[in-house]
Amino acid sequence: MLSRASKIIEQKNKDVTDSLNYAKVIQNATINKKAILIKHFPNSFILNMPLYIVSGDFVRVDEKEGNVLVALADCTGHGIPGALMSMIGNSFFNDVIHYKHKISPSVVLRSLDSDFKYLTNEALEMHDGMDVGFCNIDINKMELNFAGAHRPLYLIRNNVLTEVKGDNLSIGGHSFERKKYTNNIIQLQKEDALYMFSDGYTDQFGGEKGKKFSSRRLKETLLSIQHLSMREQNETLKQIINNWKGKLEQVDDICVVGIKI
Repeated sequence: MLSRASKIIEQKNKDVTDSLNYAKVIQNATINKKAILIKHFPNSFILNMPLYIVSGDFVRVDEKEGNVLVALADCTGHGIPGALMSMIGNSFFNDVIHYKHKISPSVVLRSLDSDFKYLTNEALEMHDGMDVGFCNIDINKMELNFAGAHRPLYLIRNNVLTEVKGDNLSIGGHSFERKKYTNNIIQLQKEDALYMFSDGYTDQFGGEKGKKFSSRRLKETLLSIQHLSMREQNETLKQIINNWKGKLEQVDDICVVGIKI
């Protein structure tokens, strides 16, 4: 009897895992536009480490009017709820960029906030939304325009790291204030390295004392691996965070995008 029950549970677990794996394929096919990123910036990477196969974190890349638009979003939740929120967020991005024709980062974030507010007002029990880092890279002008909703951008130039902070305002939620996001315009140089990341990396517990990895350690890590190609940086960042957590559980989805100009 126990053996039969065990086999039933094992089969159901397999069915759920198979469904999640297929959902991951759908999620990646729908959202991940890595080919566009590599087309314009061959020395780039997207590190994606979901907590439960599918993810509430995602990177979206678009081409629009000579600009490359790169968004890293961290939606409320993880697993299936997070993945559903990521699909909603991606749909809102698509509407704002390709139907409303908005490409200014601050305007895009403000429009996304309005969309999420409408969604949460329709479902009053929801407090969901997302944190976003959004870059508009003008290829011809070599100009970066960045706005962040609770997410920063790291720029490394000549082995010096500059943090471009986002605004302390998430996308969505039940706040009825009219949020204003800040555009940060930076003239880019060849070999500049740009990084955006969800808080899953810096908030991961581990090390000898079980502490968070922290943004300070991430900055130090990024500076220490600048001699590596972006592909090698991707693997190194994955190895470092896995070593850091050791036997502890991963606490959140992890996503990092790196772009070498």
